Amino acid sequence: MVIRYLEQAFGVASSHPDFRFRGFLFSALILISSGFGFFSFYNAVIDFYPPMLIADLIGFFSCFIGGYYLLVKKQPKVAAAILQLIVTLITFLFILVDGNEEFALAFAFFTPVMGAFLLGYKFGSILSVINFVGIFYFCFTQMDTWQPAPFLPINLIHFSFVYIILLIVSFYYDSSRSKAYQMLAEANVKLQELATTDALTKLRNRRYIDDALLNATSDRYIAMIDVDDFKKVNDQFGHDQGDKVLIELANVLKSNVDPQDVVGRWGGEEFIIIFAEQNLARLEETLKQMNQSVANTNFAIEQPVTISIGLASHNASKHRECVRAMDQALYNAKACGKNTYSISFAV
Repeated sequence: MVIRYLEQAFGVASSHPDFRFRGFLFSALILISSGFGFFSFYNAVIDFYPPMLIADLIGFFSCFIGGYYLLVKKQPKVAAAILQLIVTLITFLFILVDGNEEFALAFAFFTPVMGAFLLGYKFGSILSVINFVGIFYFCFTQMDTWQPAPFLPINLIHFSFVYIILLIVSFYYDSSRSKAYQMLAEANVKLQELATTDALTKLRNRRYIDDALLNATSDRYIAMIDVDDFKKVNDQFGHDQGDKVLIELANVLKSNVDPQDVVGRWGGEEFIIIFAEQNLARLEETLKQMNQSVANTNFAIEQPVTISIGLASHNASKHRECVRAMDQALYNAKACGKNTYSISFAV
C-alpha cells in the first residue's frame, strides 16, 4: 500500500532506479523540515533568538517548496537543489552567528555528505569546496576571539541531530548502492538467460550447447534430432503452423529425458540433447521411446510428424570430430528410412 502510494506520488515505478533517490529525497525533506520546525519552536519559545528563528522558518518553508517540486512538478533534481542549497545556507549562517558555540561547526558536515548524494559528485563537490572555503575563512579570521564554550543541552541536541542525519544519509547511500548492484546483477542474469535461450521453443540455444560441450569435464553422449520432411510441413501448412510443430516437439523431447539432461535447439528443425546417462543400453531405450512419443503425438496437422536421431559420444578435446560423428549418425538414420535412430561409434 505504501509503495503503491509512493509510486503514484513520485511518478515512477518502484523498480525504476530513480525510485530510491526520490524516496531518500522525500524522507530527507520530511526529516529536515521537522528539524527546522523544531528549531523554529526552540528559538521562538524556549530561547528567543530572532536571527536563527527567521533562518529556521525560511528553511522550513523552503522544504515545502522542495516537496512541491518533487511530488507535484515531478522534478526531483530541482527539489534536491532546493534542499541542498537551503541546508548549506542555513548551516553556514548558523556558523556565522554562533561561531564555535552551540556545536555550530558540526553542521558544516551536512554539505559534503548530502551534496554528493543529492547533486551528484560534480556539483556536490563544487558546492562543498565553496562551503569549506567560506567556513575556513570565517574560522581563520575569528578563532582568536573565540572563548571556550560550555557543553549545554542545546549542544547535545545539535550533536544528536547532526549525527542522525549523517547516519540516515549514509544508510540510504549504501542501501541504494547495494540495490543498484543487485538490480544490475539481476539484469545480467536476465540478459544471460536471453542470450542462451531459443526465442521460439524456450530451449537452450546453440551458443549454450556449444559452451556446455566445449567446457565439459567428462565424456557425454549427445544426440542430434531432425524433423523428417519438415519442409513439407512448412510448404503445406505454413511457417506459423511449422513453428507450432517445433514448439510442441520441444515439449515432447523434454518430457522424454531426465531433468539433468540438456535439450537445445541447434537451428531450424534440428534439436540436440546432452545426456547425463552413460549406459548405452538405457540410452537406446530412451531413443526408441522418443521416436514413438513423437510419432504418437497429435501436432494438429493433417499428417504425422516423425524424427530421426543420431547419437554419438562426445569428448571436449575432440569437439568437432564428435559433432561430425553425430551428424553422420543422423544421416544414417535418415538413410535407413527415417523415424528411427542410429549410433556412431567412430570419433
